[in-house]
Amino acid sequence: MITAMLRAGAWPAVAGTTGVALLAGGSGVAFPAAAALLLPIAFTLLAAAAAFALDEPAAQVVDVTPTGPVRRTAVRGLALLAPAGAGLVLILAGALRGLDLSWPAVVLALGGNVVLGFAAAAVGRTRSAEPGAAASAGVVLILVLPLLLPAVASRVRTFPVADGASSSNLLWWIALGLCVIALVVSVPDSRPRSIAARRLSPPTKESA
Repeated sequence: MITAMLRAGAWPAVAGTTGVALLAGGSGVAFPAAAALLLPIAFTLLAAAAAFALDEPAAQVVDVTPTGPVRRTAVRGLALLAPAGAGLVLILAGALRGLDLSWPAVVLALGGNVVLGFAAAAVGRTRSAEPGAAASAGVVLILVLPLLLPAVASRVRTFPVADGASSSNLLWWIALGLCVIALVVSVPDSRPRSIAARRLSPPTKESA
């Protein structure tokens, strides 16, 4: 059952977005002068990749299986190993390259980006079987917006470049707390099944 659920995921979207993130981040590592721009873009793409982890193309079949929503979400969480692993590769490459960054803060930013994407998908999953596209777009907008607004960028740092480690850490600790709350609220054991699931489920004694 676990293997089937993992195989049915939106792996092309997860792997493709993760690959683009590796390309952007790798370019930032190879050219340190561009790292301050390319690494935040790479981490944003990793958050977008995480947002596709809960896409369920076979929702009509999966929703009637004995596996509850919490367990299904936990199984699909294994897909986060792809963006998280890619981020760790970039961090290791950057450290070996000697980039001047606060690496504990970078690791926290990586975790925050990945969890943010997954939490956005979990919230979207309560309304759609495939929330990845909308969730990834929303996450990218949230993470890119501070970069486009100078007044916000000077106060809010989504990536610990230059002297922004403390600001980035505070932001991501708050974001992680909110993401945990969002996950707990959006993935309860008693979440009502979809209409399609109820149609496919066998009739109960009461309904008979």
